[in-house]
Parts: sequence; structure tokens; C-alpha cells
Amino acid sequence: MCKLALGGGEKTVKESKEYGVPLVAEETYSVIEEILRSGQISVASVTGQLEREFAAYVGTRYALCTPNGTTAIQAALFAAGVGPGDEVIVPSFTFWATVGPVVVNNAVPVFADVSLDGHNLTAETIAPHITKKTKAILLVHVWGVPCDMDSIGALAKKHGLKVVTDCAHAHGAKYGGKKNAIVGDAAAFSLQASKTMPGGEGGILVTDDREIYERAVALGHYERLGGLPPDSSYNSLSLTGGGYKHRIHPVAAAIALGNLHRLDASTAIRNANAARLEEWIRDLDFIVLQKSPPKSGRTYSYHYMRYLPDGLNGVSTSTFLKALAAEGVLCGSCGYGRLHTAPLYTGEGSPFGKAGPFKNPYWERYAPTRELPNTELLAQTAFLAAPRFEYADEKDVELYAKAYRKVRDNVKELTAYDKSHGEAFIDNAGRSINYVK
Repeated sequence: MCKLALGGGEKTVKESKEYGVPLVAEETYSVIEEILRSGQISVASVTGQLEREFAAYVGTRYALCTPNGTTAIQAALFAAGVGPGDEVIVPSFTFWATVGPVVVNNAVPVFADVSLDGHNLTAETIAPHITKKTKAILLVHVWGVPCDMDSIGALAKKHGLKVVTDCAHAHGAKYGGKKNAIVGDAAAFSLQASKTMPGGEGGILVTDDREIYERAVALGHYERLGGLPPDSSYNSLSLTGGGYKHRIHPVAAAIALGNLHRLDASTAIRNANAARLEEWIRDLDFIVLQKSPPKSGRTYSYHYMRYLPDGLNGVSTSTFLKALAAEGVLCGSCGYGRLHTAPLYTGEGSPFGKAGPFKNPYWERYAPTRELPNTELLAQTAFLAAPRFEYADEKDVELYAKAYRKVRDNVKELTAYDKSHGEAFIDNAGRSINYVK
């Protein structure tokens, strides 16, 4: 008789639960009603309140709300001086929205590999790609694990480069005990619904640099330019701004503000439960936990690991995840790691051609044949190991650990299933989460 649920056995995690906190905090409903009744559905004071409180939370001088995290990255790159022909070193192991803003700024994305254990860019993987045309390094603190900011910062300083960070996964993360240490010259946070501080949609740019802040204001906030200090060189653009409109919706700002107020509490629960799960399964030889650099304080915005097929008799990633899912584990495959081969950048099969949507003459320098071995391996073996355990107790986490061990203990049965049903390649979307059902 089969023991694995995949073959008809009894499930380990029998009850399907919602482990995450509600997307809208209870305190927010009255704020939203006030916004709607006041008629201030385009510009409202809650936006400024969110900016002030988030800047204080992160520990930066400035915060600027945007319609989404993608436009926050666009504004951060522009404000950092990135323009036509500039090269920006980026990871491929990320969501498309990290690299898309490089295109919008008519700059050239240069893809670098990531650390196999950390899933992030490192000084060692960045350094070989620095040229005289490099303007900035665009980091991603993927899954909530900060990059090694000391070594990357030293490298950037040596070459006179700006460091912009995509913090879509890193709300509340720290480096050297400080939240602002993950920022670099400027950082972009996402408030999209799947994030740990959701607003539905929205983004926030943070920086300590007045010039970067004012350039970002000039790019997309024409209505604020008149309120900049009298000595600002951007006051003269108050009639037109810089050509974009980057205003967040007040309702999104209100939702995000309510979630900011409970962010540390939910992070503490999530991190404690994630650490508990890792402690109970770290001895399993078919997984590798994501490694954080020294001095970093991660947040488990997503709980990803790396699968080692050799530890389960060569069973495919697809079969491994199906076995976990059948046991009741909320898990999924990774959609990252394919951007360096995407038609938008290579021009192969793209209606925009080699020069991209904006006919950038500098894109001829992009090399679509570049190999990123760690990135490509992670694209096939990184997997979502567990949900956000924000509403979970020790028993819930223990059942997940038991499910992993059950899969290990029945490897012969799993191997037989894989030979008849296994899929060598998981064709999924490029999203952060691709749940297995």
C-alpha cells in the first residue's frame, strides 16, 4: 500500500489554512471611509503620513510614494543619474519588474550571476561586468535576504558607481542591525498585494540623498515641485514636471500605512516560525537553505530553498514538489532566472527587435549568449518551501516538517512515481510564486 499521499496514502497536513494576516488591517477601514467621504480620492494627507512614517521606520531622510514598486525603481535609477547608454548591472534571478525600469531609462542591462547559496548578486559576481560605461548596480534582496552591502558598497565606491536596491521582498530587513543599511544610494519598496506590507498597488522610494529625492520628485510629481526648498534647481519645472505622473492612490496609501503599523509584529511571528521549520529540516540532504551574509537580518517574505535531486535518488523537481503538495504543503516552483534569455533583451522573436521598445542604439552591446550557471541552476531547483506562517502555531510548522521527512522516508515509492510521471522541466510563469496544486 502506498504511504505517500501522491500515491493515495494519507495526507500529513490535513487542514488547509490561511497562514497570512488579512491584507487590510482593521484600523484601515475607517481611514478609507474618511477618504471616500471627503472626496479626496486623488490627493490626500494619508500619502504624506505614509511617507513620513515609512522614512522614520527605514531610517532615511526621504520617502516618496509611487504608483507601484516598478515606477519606484524607474524613478530611483533616473534620480541616480542612469540614462541612455549607461550600463546597469542586474541579476536575472528576479522578477521582470527589476530590470524593466532599466529599459525605460534607455540604459543597458548587464546580467550578472548570483550566489548559489544566497540567491543574490555578490561583489564577486558583479566585478567582472564593470566597464567604463557602468553607471549603477541594481541589487535585489531576494526572498528577504539582504545582499552583502559592505563588500558591494566598497566595490561601488572604488569604481564610482551608484547602488540602487530593489527591496520588494525586504520590508523590515536589516544589515548590521540597521534597516537603512540595505538601501544603498536609493531603494524601491513594493506595496503590491503579495508583499509583506501591501497596499494593493503602490511603491515607495527612499533615500538620504537630497539630489536623488528631488530628481525623483521632478520626474513624476509635478504638483510637489513648488514645495521644494527655494534653492532647489527643480522648482522651475513645476509647470510640467519631468513627463511622468507617479502619484499613488490614497486608498492604497491608507492600506499600506495600516500594514506598516503591524509589520514588525507579523515579521517577528513569520521569522520565528520559519526558523523553527528550518531547524527541523536542515539535516535533510535533499535541500539547501538560503544562506544570509554576515551582519544581515533577513525577513521571510518568501521562504525559498534549493532542491538537490541527488539527495532523493535523482527525482525531478516537479515530482518532488508534487509529493510535497499532495501531503498538504503549500509549495511552488520558482519563476526567476530566465530574464537574460528573454526576447525583450535578446531581440529574438521580439516585435521590438534588437533595439527594444525604445529603439535604443546602445542595446547592440547586450550579449544574449552569456551563461549564468548559478542562476540557471536555481531556476530549475529553487522552490517555495512554505507559506508565511503569520497565523500559525508550533503544531502547524511541525506538520510541515513531518511532510518533508515523509517524502524522504518513502524515496523508493517517489522514485517509481517519477519514472512514470516525472517532468524534467517546469514550465511556469516568471512570478515569485507558482503554486503546485
